[in-house]
Formats: sequence, C-alpha cells, structure tokens
Amino acid sequence: MIINQLTRSVGIGVLFLFANLNAQSTNDKIIRNFIKNDVTFRANSNVEFKIQNEDKSNSLQSEIVNVQQYYSNTPIYKSLAKTVIRGGNVISFNNNFIRVNPNNIVRDKIDKSEALYTALRHLDINTSGFELLDEKSGDMINLPDNKVASIRFFYEKDNALVPAQLFFINQTKENKFYSTLVSLTTGEILENNNMINECSFEDNHFTGDPSENSSHLLTHFNNNLKNKNFSKAVTNASYNVFPFPIEAPTFGSRAIVSNPWDLTASPEGWHSNGTTNYTNTYGNNVLAYVDNNASNTVGFTPSSTTSGNLTFDFPFAESTSLSAYDNRASAVTNLFYANNMIHDIMYKFGFTETSRNFQSNNFGKGGGGNDAVRAEAFDGSGYNNANFASGYEIQNSNGSYTTQAPRMQMYLWNYSVPLKQRLFYTDPVLATRPAVNSGTANFGKRLMETGVTADVAIPSVTNACTALTAESLAGKIAMVNTASCAYNIKAKNVQDAGAIGMIVHRTTSNSVSDISVANVTNVSIPTIMIPKDEGDFITSELNAGKTVNVNLKDLAVGYKNSSFDNGVMIHEYGHGVSNRLTGQGYSCLTNLEQMGEGWSDFFALMLTNTPGYTSTTGRGIGTYSTNSPTTALGIRSYRYTTDMTANPFTYANTNTTQGQAHAVGQIWATMLWDLHWKMAEKYGYNYDITADPNSGSSKALQLVMDGLKLQPCNPNFVSGRDAILQADQLAGGADNCLIWNVFARRGLGVNASAGTSTSITDQVEDFTVPPACVLATEDIARNKNFGIYPNPAKEEFFIKAAPTVGNATIKVEILDMNGKLVKSFERKKNSSDSISTKGLIKGTYLVIISDNGKSDAEKLIIE
Repeated sequence: MIINQLTRSVGIGVLFLFANLNAQSTNDKIIRNFIKNDVTFRANSNVEFKIQNEDKSNSLQSEIVNVQQYYSNTPIYKSLAKTVIRGGNVISFNNNFIRVNPNNIVRDKIDKSEALYTALRHLDINTSGFELLDEKSGDMINLPDNKVASIRFFYEKDNALVPAQLFFINQTKENKFYSTLVSLTTGEILENNNMINECSFEDNHFTGDPSENSSHLLTHFNNNLKNKNFSKAVTNASYNVFPFPIEAPTFGSRAIVSNPWDLTASPEGWHSNGTTNYTNTYGNNVLAYVDNNASNTVGFTPSSTTSGNLTFDFPFAESTSLSAYDNRASAVTNLFYANNMIHDIMYKFGFTETSRNFQSNNFGKGGGGNDAVRAEAFDGSGYNNANFASGYEIQNSNGSYTTQAPRMQMYLWNYSVPLKQRLFYTDPVLATRPAVNSGTANFGKRLMETGVTADVAIPSVTNACTALTAESLAGKIAMVNTASCAYNIKAKNVQDAGAIGMIVHRTTSNSVSDISVANVTNVSIPTIMIPKDEGDFITSELNAGKTVNVNLKDLAVGYKNSSFDNGVMIHEYGHGVSNRLTGQGYSCLTNLEQMGEGWSDFFALMLTNTPGYTSTTGRGIGTYSTNSPTTALGIRSYRYTTDMTANPFTYANTNTTQGQAHAVGQIWATMLWDLHWKMAEKYGYNYDITADPNSGSSKALQLVMDGLKLQPCNPNFVSGRDAILQADQLAGGADNCLIWNVFARRGLGVNASAGTSTSITDQVEDFTVPPACVLATEDIARNKNFGIYPNPAKEEFFIKAAPTVGNATIKVEILDMNGKLVKSFERKKNSSDSISTKGLIKGTYLVIISDNGKSDAEKLIIE
C-alpha cells in the first residue's frame, strides 16, 4: 500500500474533478456550475459529492444545502460542505473536503458483521440476537433493539482513507444508544459517540441564592401561536397545564389552554398524524406516556375525559407528604403540551421538515418523517436526571430514509427530601412501625413505584464478600452488613446466589447515605441501605424464627417531577434541535468544546421569559426540579445575567472545564444571553418571541437558529460565533458590530483562538473587535480627503476625491465586517472609473483608502 499525503482544503479553495452522479437536483447543478466557473476551482482533484439535504431558510431568504463528500460512491466521514444558495447563485461554500489520491485507499480486511460484534463488545452489550440491516433498505424506522442500522464510510486516518462501518446501536433495556465507527481494516473503534445527552446531577450539589425576588405574570404564548383561521376540521382540545412561558409550578399557576397549536407547524393539530386521530396524549409531533419500569415502551397515557372535543384536565397537588405518582395524568398532559409547544415555536424559527425536525408525517414538505418525539414521564432509569436522544434522519442514495425517532426521558427529582422511605413491611402489624430513611445504590435496578417483594434472608457469609452457595438466596432479599468489601461485590455475590434485592444493614450508625460505585455493569438487582436500629430489629425477628416479608420500592413522597418543569423540558428538546441542525444531523456535537448544553440553556431561557425580566435579572436553570427557590442557581454555577459581577464568565474559563459539557455550555449560553439583551436593547424586548418577528428577542433567537444551520460539524466557540456573524451578514449585516461587541466583551474577540480540537486547555481569549467596528461608527468625522458614492451601492461604486494632477496612486482595500480583506488594489488618484462589487454578497463592508501613509475609512452597504 502506498500512502500519499491527504490535505484539508480551506474555505472554498479546494479543487475538484467531478464524478458523474445520478439524478441531479437544481441545487446540485447550481453547485457544480459554480465550482466549474470559479477561478479557484480550475485544477483537478478526485472529488465527488452528493447533497444530504436542502433547507429553505425564510429568515435568510436562501437555501442552506448540506453536502457530503464521496469517493468511489462511498461517503467520507464528516467531510462536509455547507452551501448557501440565493437567487440561483452560490453565495457561500464552506467545506472541509479532502483531496484524495487513489493510491492511498486501504482495502477491507474484515466484514461488517465482524465489525458489529467488535462494537457490541466495546459497548459491553451482549452480542447475541442482533440483526444487521443494509443501509439501502427502506425499513429502518424506529428499530427494535435487535436491529442495527449501519452506513459504510471512508475515514481519514494516518493520511489514508480507511473503510469503516458506522453502527447505530440502540439497546433500550440498558438505556444505551451509541453511534460507533469501526475500521473494516483492523477492527479498531475509530469513534464512539453517546447519542443520549444526559443532564444528571448530584443531590445537594448546588445551593440556592435567596437574594432576589421576581414575579411571574400568568401570560403565555398560546394565543399568539394559535391560528384562528382553521383551514380544515381539527379536533378541539383543552389542557390544564403550566402554560408557556411559566417555567415551572414555583413560577406560576396552572391554567386551561384551548387549541394552542399553530396550524402551519401542526396542520392536523396535536392529536392526529393525518391517518390516525388520537384521543390520548399521542399525535404527529409527540407520543407522551409513563415509562416507570425503564423499558422504553409505552406505559400509561391519559385519555380525554370527554368525547368530541378533547379534554385533558386532571388533578395536581404537591406537598412533602404526597406521592409524585398522584399526579400521573397531569404530568403526562404537561409533558405532551410542552413538547408540542416547543415543536411549534421552533418551527417558526426554522426547525422544519427539511431541517430534520421531529414529526411522524411531514405532509409532503420534505425530510424523512417517522420520528415524532417519544416523551417518557416518571422514567424508571433513575432520579435527578433528564435526557434526550436525538436519533437521526439520513437520506439514503436510493431516496429512502434511515430514521430513528428521538426519545425524551424525564425523571423524578429527590433533592432536599428529608425522608426517603424505600423499606415497606407487608405484614399489617409490622407496617405500623415508623418509616425509616434509606440510602440507595447508583448501580443495579433503581427502585420505583412497584419495586420487588420477598422474604428477607441473611446469607451464610453475613458480609457477602465471598461467593455464596448457588440458589441459597433464591427469590429472597438478602440483608448484608457493611464489613470488608465494596458494595457492588456484595450485590454481585448475593445476586449470583439467587437474591432479587439487597439490603445493606449499617451496623454502626443510624444515619444512612447513598452508595456510589463507578462503572458497575454486572449487577441488576436493587440495593438500599437502612439504619442500625431497623436492621437490628429485622435480625432479631429472623433469629426468633419469624418471617419478615418486605417490599422495596420508592413512592416518591415529596419528590419533584421534571415533567412539570417546562425549562428542563425545553433544555432537553433543545439538544434535539442543536444536534439535528448541526452538520450531518448526528454525531456532530462530540468535540471537547462543543456547546450543546449552552444552546439548550439559551432556549430554556428564551421560551420562559416574562414581562418583568431585565438584562440584569438573574436566571437559574432547573430551580423547581432541584427543590430550590426561584432565585437560586439551580443546576448551574452562576445565574444567567449580563451583569459581569454576578456572572463573570469569559472565554478563558473554558480552559478550566475539563471538557465537562455543562461547564462548557454555560459559558456559551452566557454569551448568547448577552446577545439577546443587546438585541432587545436595540430593537425592543418581547418576552413572547412568537409575537413580533421584529423584536430584538425574536431576532436574537433567529440569529442563533440560523447560526446552528451554518456552522460546521464539531464547532467550537470561534466557529459558532462566526456562524452567527455569517447569519447576520446574509440577512444584511445590520447587527455585525453589535454581535462582535457582545462576544468580545466575554473574550471571544477577533483574535480569540480555540486552539486544537483535541485540547480543552489551549483556548486563548481576546477582547478586540474588527477595525470596521472601531472606525465605521455613525459619528465618523466628515473632514475626509476621500468619499464613496452611491451608498448604498448595487453593482458598483465610485471614489470621490479632491482634483489632482499627475499619476499619483492610492490603495483601496475592501474588508468585510469580520475584518477579512476581500479586495485590494491600486488605482490612479484622479480616476473616475467605477469599482465593481461583483462577487460580493449583500451586506456591510469597510472601504479603506490610503494615500501617502494616511487612511480614510467609510462604511459601504451593498444591496
């Protein structure tokens, strides 16, 4: 094998030789014609490409076309281009395509079945019973556990193209969902990405700050979203929920909302997919239900209490003495409502069918469909968590789609609950004993409402630190002491002896704690810890020859339910938005500096604004779920505010995050939150972002959404900033300097550097803005030697100068608003010839004219 150098191109400077592909779309032809006629694309390079998806952007009045590079009809992994087309012309083509020499292509040495088993072993998943589906088949929608979708790629490694197979492995029983890329040459795991965005937190890890009070008005988006002019018969429906923008129960009261959908986003309302009309919490955008046994299968879902017009009005009450399960129907109703609201709002800002949004039926508007959100309330995987698996929507070469629907899992939260009772006696007499507190283990099955019931038995080795006789604890709940070995070893030994649960008797103290052992995968039974006195009582009963039958369960008394926390649900759904809009729509937010948690926090803040908020109002995240005051931090280390004494984050802080996603994300969200308030200062604040597209609040969210579409795969803070700047430039460039000043204030200025993609400690902050934002202000002195006209210009402009004699020359430089030089030339000082603007997109530029060491600068708008 001969290996030659593979080189990455920069911008649009890559050189192409086009392969003959199949049917070409209009945009395919436009892109090929652009490259064929552009001066930078004249040399040959063995490159072929295919269009991944075409998204018509109303906000940018353009089409954003995602392009995948191929070699020999095989895609090259994450070798992508982002094309912006307007009026039939390419106005932006950013790519990271590679130049390929046929001599550096590595041959296959193993088949994809062997590669799949390698991936399964790497993920510690039982390798039996899996069926590998071909990427060209048309039945890869909402796959069960035993079916694995895969795509063949070339992967750039050591300056060669290595054949590889990408597997989407969704093991719902263990809550594992990975995209795993395996070399077909060596079997090496080239890349492994968790497709589930976890947002779990340690109990009592954060503390609240009661220093601020804020009031929430009972106002919401529903009337603004509603399309009163129904074009077709849609079943009326009403919901008793915490209506947007109320963040959670601690911020406001429930209310009945009727027909809150937007018919543009949800043409059939919320309870029909165009084929089936539902009377429960199912529809085209969301399927909401209870999954308390963590099986990822449909459980309880509330049905309308009336026929005809649908009614979802169920009781809600919370206190330290009530079980969260008493709110089962109202929680699923709120979960259904919130997911649909987010769908309809984000649709207005460009998260539509062609940008891979979440719908079963796309109504002929493009995209893959068959991927409504499966929203799971009371999820039995654990506590103090919420997560979102974005799935994927991939168009195959034959036009069919490989689709995996997203899943939202909303948990119960037990922060600051004084009594966590998990031990219940089934004997009526023993059941009258006072409840005792208990700890629980982070491994094995988590106890929920049902739990396990059995007789208690003390093993022959009371600390269970050595192997026990097989079946000696069959069907029993083993009670062991705390001596000698790790708790997971005890659990594994009693499990192997047939036990279906374990009680740890803390023999030295009546205080208990949770048990935490990292990376335990071989224990499946639940474990609790009980205090000394209660364990002594059970021991005395057993020693007296009595039977002690117990139920280990958790009735969630006093717990909070994140299905009522609209902010947390928006955050989770936001992971789906950022994942689907970035790059190829999956596995493109996996680098150390990726900002996924930041976009999610920003969306949560934007959709839960209220009229009384200001730029300096401190905003927490998840304060309700964490059982803390509304003015507390919640699950972040600083509240979101533009006040840098209260939130001092700058770009340099990313160097100390150790790549922890939430730590990185909150810095990015801080910058976006600053951007929102600066836009609101200029154009007006509106807490309802759907009410007025010209408000600063709406404009800010639109910029961020457009930036997501324009940014590359695996963006960092710098490329994410640049994508937002490009979005503004494509929209006319009116806010370029505003955006630069916002980012530069937090250290993301012109000379900020993201460093290498493999390091999270080499970022460099900078607080400067482009020269254009320093020079091109409204109060520029008018005593210039030169001027430009007309301004705004269309196809050309002229330089106006004082009359001169001779052949003296001046230097003319044209910079875009990012400070990038786009044109530079010299001309005679007294020339009256026009200067062409051909090739420059519409927007704002800085023209610098230099004469004998002195320069004049003027802002030029090109229409």
